[in-house]
Amino acid sequence: MNQLQDVLQVLKQLNQIAIFTHTNPDGDALGSSFALKAALEAAGKKAVVFLEKEMPKRFSFLDTGYSFAGEVSAFDGAIALDCGSLNRLGDLQELYSSIHTKLVVDHHYADVPFGDVYYSDPESAACVELVYELTKGLCGKLPETVLAPLYTGLSTDTGQFKYSNVTAKTMSIAAELIGAGLDHRPITRRLYDTVTLNKLKFTGALAEKIQLFNNETIAVLYCSDSFLKSFNLSFDEAEELPNTVLSVETVQVSVIIKDKDEKTLKVSLRCKENIDMALLASMFGGGGHKCAAGFVTGASADDITDKLVKIITEQLEEYNACTKQ
Repeated sequence: MNQLQDVLQVLKQLNQIAIFTHTNPDGDALGSSFALKAALEAAGKKAVVFLEKEMPKRFSFLDTGYSFAGEVSAFDGAIALDCGSLNRLGDLQELYSSIHTKLVVDHHYADVPFGDVYYSDPESAACVELVYELTKGLCGKLPETVLAPLYTGLSTDTGQFKYSNVTAKTMSIAAELIGAGLDHRPITRRLYDTVTLNKLKFTGALAEKIQLFNNETIAVLYCSDSFLKSFNLSFDEAEELPNTVLSVETVQVSVIIKDKDEKTLKVSLRCKENIDMALLASMFGGGGHKCAAGFVTGASADDITDKLVKIITEQLEEYNACTKQ
């Protein structure tokens, strides 16, 4: 695996860069993408962010322009951010793969690294921590245009700085962003303190749909597309569900199942630091972090629930047995 400095040196040599991230992008994916776009532009380069579809409304304040498709000949380099595998680029895989020089900057564990220059640091709380380093290398300082996207990535991927992935470096970067002039309150108000009435009703209705297993230590929620639409909500508006369900007092592991499309389901896994979610997700072709991971499956909601509950129950029993020794 290359070093982050290797990625930086290649970026400095490129002139027009295409920026990619994973499907159904979260705050870190979008924050990383728009922060790097701003940094590259501040360094005198041209950069375009590519997304599979319209970005979630809650992150629209980050929007400085993006595209759904492009000509390969327009770019001499491409970089994938916050993306643990090539297939996570979804419909944009072909465009990314067709560009001559391909870079990857990530913070997930990956079994099959991709890209000509690949760097991943699973110890980083968010991918924006790595983009922060690239920005410093490209610009020498933090341009005003990178402050909001960097903070958004830090805040969302750490659960407002409360998850176990938070480090001294995480807090140091956040402090530097605020010290550089960032007014963080409009961001936190938009992301955490604003909700539509439909979303509030949806959240209340969820409690009746949660299934509890293994003495209420495992919570499973199947949030179907039809259920979302009954509240006029979209797929990405249920992003925080895994952590919402995990917050139930007795629950140690939460499993959220959502319709990805007509044939597949997206499964999100969260835990309270007792078993390895990334390892569990890898059993089904997915990945992620120790306390937060996920995968896509063609199995039915009932079948995947049965399999996961069995595996998680066994893992919790092993964990409890070890802690009692």
